[in-house]
Amino acid sequence: MIILITCILVGLFLLNFFLYWIIFLTTERKISNWWDIYTQIHLMIWVILVILIPIITSIYLSLLFESEIYYKYPNLSLQVIFFILGLFLVGLSLKFGITTMKVNKMKGLAKGRSPLITKGVYNIMRHPMNTSWAVFFLGLALLFESLITLIIFPFFLLLLWLEGLLEEKYILIPQHGENYDAYKEKVRSSMFPTPYNILLILILIFILYVGFLGYIS
Repeated sequence: MIILITCILVGLFLLNFFLYWIIFLTTERKISNWWDIYTQIHLMIWVILVILIPIITSIYLSLLFESEIYYKYPNLSLQVIFFILGLFLVGLSLKFGITTMKVNKMKGLAKGRSPLITKGVYNIMRHPMNTSWAVFFLGLALLFESLITLIIFPFFLLLLWLEGLLEEKYILIPQHGENYDAYKEKVRSSMFPTPYNILLILILIFILYVGFLGYIS
């Protein structure tokens, strides 16, 4: 049951993602009410599914779904540590995301303009909102002890990378031209600059190793 529900949720997530870009690339949007409404619906679906997938696959729902695919820690101490780490990552991602949105709003993005932002967090990564989503998703995986979410996480990172790639190719470069090319040359990292990308990989390896110990113990 849990596998079926998860597949449906992941399928809806992928459908929501690709449908957005198909409509974006094949229709004449300009500034229209229908596009504004659709983007809000798209974002709402994105948020709901990002939160729902870790919850549905959580160890805390083991009483409802008889399954052995839940994440396990070898002892209670590690469980508490990773729960606190999950809370920290979720809080960090929310703080980082809110800061990025404030920068966007101050620069006029909320008013329909799209100036090239290169200051603040944009000085170290080109897509900080995608970074926020990645950290948020990982934090939820730890909070809810979801093995499936940890397995999905690398593919979620790939999807966020694709999102940034499409945004650059079809929005940012056409709007800013050589200015964006120069910015891209200066800021090489899309989401996780070194050494944070290495740290993320090490954290994931350690988490999965601890979970493996839980299964064999």
